[in-house]
Amino acid sequence: MNPRTPPTTWAMDLAADNADEAAARWSEILRDAPEQPRLREEFEAWQASAPENAAAWRRIQAANHWVRALSDSPEMQSLRRETLARVAEGRLRSSRRWRRLSIAASVLLLIGVGFIALRPEATRHLFSGAGDGLAGNVYQTGVGQRSVVTMDDGSVVTLNTDSRLSVHYRDNLRAVTLEQGQALFKVAKDRTRPFVVTAGGRQVTALGTEFDVRVGERLFEVTLIEGRVGVAPARNVVPSPTTAASLAELRPGQQFVAADGSRPLVRVADVGRVVSWRNGQIVFENERLDAAIAEMNRYSRRKVVLGDPQLASLKISGAFNAGDTHTFVEALTSYFPIQRDPRDDERVVLESRLR
Repeated sequence: MNPRTPPTTWAMDLAADNADEAAARWSEILRDAPEQPRLREEFEAWQASAPENAAAWRRIQAANHWVRALSDSPEMQSLRRETLARVAEGRLRSSRRWRRLSIAASVLLLIGVGFIALRPEATRHLFSGAGDGLAGNVYQTGVGQRSVVTMDDGSVVTLNTDSRLSVHYRDNLRAVTLEQGQALFKVAKDRTRPFVVTAGGRQVTALGTEFDVRVGERLFEVTLIEGRVGVAPARNVVPSPTTAASLAELRPGQQFVAADGSRPLVRVADVGRVVSWRNGQIVFENERLDAAIAEMNRYSRRKVVLGDPQLASLKISGAFNAGDTHTFVEALTSYFPIQRDPRDDERVVLESRLR
C-alpha cells in the first residue's frame, strides 16, 4: 500500500479495535466490497502487521466455514437473514462505538452457531442422562440436566434444567404439578380425561396438544405450540387483582406471561426460540445482556455476574450450547468491550474495558 495514500475511515477506525473485533469487521467489509483493491491492500497490511491479527482472521474464517457448511438448513438460513439485517442496521448508526457493538453482535451470532457445528457432541455430553432423581411419581433434574418422561397414557414430558414435576393421575383427570423450572408437554389425546398442569398458582388445561410451561420466583409463562390450552387461577388460590385477570385461551404461537406481579398478558411468541432448550441450545435475539446472563446461569452452577451495571443494556444475539458458560463468556470478552475480573475464582465477574 502506498504510504502516502491516506487510510480509509474504516481502516482508521479498525486500528483502535482489538484483533478479534477488527477481524470480524474486516470479514463484513470485504464481503460487501470484494472488488475494491484499496480495501484489499489495507486488509492485507492489517493482517500482516501482527501475528494476533492473522490468528484472529483464521478464527473468523473457520467460523464462517462452518456456517456455510450448514447453509442449507432452514434454521441457518433464518439466522443468516437476521444477522445481515442487524449488520445493515448497525452501519446506519452515527456513533462509532455503537456501530462496532452492532457488528460485534452480528458476528457473535455466527461464532455461537459455528461452535455448535464444531462441537455437536457437547449437547449429548451435557444431557446424556435422565434426571438426577426419580421417586414414585416425582421427577426432577439437576442444574444442566434434561430428562424425557413418558406417562402411562402416552403423554411425553421433557424437563429442562433444575426442574421438578409431580404426577397425580386419576380415573377422570390427568393432573401434574410443575413445582419449579420448565417443562415441555406433548399430551396424548383423551377427551374423557383433561390434562391439567398446576404451576405458579395457575392451571393449564389441555385435551391433546403440545405446550411449554416455565415457572420461577418472578415469572410464569405458557407457550402453545399445537392445539389449544386454557389458563386459569388454580382452585386453591385466593383471587387477587393479578390472578383474577389471568383467564386466557391460547392459540398456536401465543404465549401467556405473568411477571413480577404485573397483570398477565398474551403475546405472539417465537416458538423456536422458546423450545430451543430441548435440543440443548439457548438462542438470543437482540436480548439485553443481563437477561442473557440470567438465562445462561440456569444451566451452570458457576454463575456469571455483571460487575458493571452499565453493561446490562448491551444487546446480544447468538446461539449457544446450554451449560457452556466458558464459550459464552469467551464470546462476550472477544466481541464486546468487556473483560473478566481475574480476582474472583468462585464466579465469573464481567467488567467494562472502556473505563
